Amino acid sequence: MSDNIPFELQAEIIKRVLPVKSLLRFRSVSKQWKSLIDSSEFITHHTLNNKTQPQHLLVSYITGGTEDKYVSIVDDDNFPHHKFSPVVPPTVKLHPLPFMLDCSHGLVCLHGWTRDPVNRNKKLVVVWNPLIGKSVGIEIPDRDYIVIGFGVCPKTSDPKIVKLSRLFDSEAEAKAEVFTLSSGAWRSVPMNIPFKSLHFWNSQVVIDGVIHWLTYEKITYKVRLYSFDLASEKFGEAVDFPYNLAGRSGRQYGISKINDSLVVLSHHWEEWPTDSGSDEDRWI
Repeated sequence: MSDNIPFELQAEIIKRVLPVKSLLRFRSVSKQWKSLIDSSEFITHHTLNNKTQPQHLLVSYITGGTEDKYVSIVDDDNFPHHKFSPVVPPTVKLHPLPFMLDCSHGLVCLHGWTRDPVNRNKKLVVVWNPLIGKSVGIEIPDRDYIVIGFGVCPKTSDPKIVKLSRLFDSEAEAKAEVFTLSSGAWRSVPMNIPFKSLHFWNSQVVIDGVIHWLTYEKITYKVRLYSFDLASEKFGEAVDFPYNLAGRSGRQYGISKINDSLVVLSHHWEEWPTDSGSDEDRWI
């Protein structure tokens, strides 16, 4: 494209390009174009304004070894036959068995222990863009109990990692910290939830820039939802589960998202007598 055309106008033209494959080729045109296409603002704009494009389902699996493999399946009329294997960056490979926390605006957040032989107990969070094969690794300062949240701020389009942590058997206060990819640093934020008395299930859901966690309060025996607003960086009020869901023995819970709605998952684990006289468990 001619150098006589202002870069702002070039950016507006590039934003109208729909196919991801074309955008990946355009990254090699110039450093400016590469920086633009790789930016979180561009990724957010492309994701929100091209919802007619088919979504991708990222699946991780293990085949015989100890390293996760990944496949991206296109959610279209040919599902599940239209698929490809994304390029896995070295940072992602540092995780022998990563936990896939969530996906937001085309970014995948993984966390877990590294395979570093020197620092075996080092925790690492990786933010990965499978479409362009790029990732960023963020080391997690070690504490005894850590909860990780991830999402993209709707106001700044900046990916953020939220870390809630405390020490076991310690009078030290629990801490809430936020890491933004733009600053590359952790900073503390006020925590006004009873973190020490909460058990967090692994799942999280982000809706409209708000992270939702499912928790079990060990003192009151209540199942509750807690939230964190990525824009204001404040915790929301706890939401109690309905009586017919909460506090029942043998019942387990989870949360998910359908379209832009929060969905509560509940199942009950109980023993079921078999013909052989032994007991086996079943889901209901």
